[in-house]
Amino acid sequence: MSTRSQIGFYKEGEKDEEKFQSLIYRHCDGYPSGVLDDIIPILKDFNENRGIDDLEYCSAWLVSKLKNDYLNIGISKVFHLDIEYLYKIFSNGLIEVYEIDNWDEEMKKKKLYSFNINNKEEIDEVIKKYEEN
Repeated sequence: MSTRSQIGFYKEGEKDEEKFQSLIYRHCDGYPSGVLDDIIPILKDFNENRGIDDLEYCSAWLVSKLKNDYLNIGISKVFHLDIEYLYKIFSNGLIEVYEIDNWDEEMKKKKLYSFNINNKEEIDEVIKKYEEN
């Protein structure tokens, strides 16, 4: 069975999940150790060379680096109702990871991690936490 997830890109401080600047769908390996291992190096590289605050180009870069076949990665207009994780990437480098309990009229989620892509100590702490789980 696949672990579905979505990666949303948001302006700094945006609270409304529906107000993403772009949204990526990942059909499988969407659990934190799978996604974070893949996206952290890509986002760090993009941030150092262009700036993560350029959400349009950052999300396109992430798709281009993750896409290696005709499946698994897609671009979404809406949230899929069967995702298990949501990754919110903000223009200031903040990343929040949520476990989705279920979808009804609104998203029910539990925050697992929050860290800034610019802070190596926070990244190391998050990686240590999800490796322990």
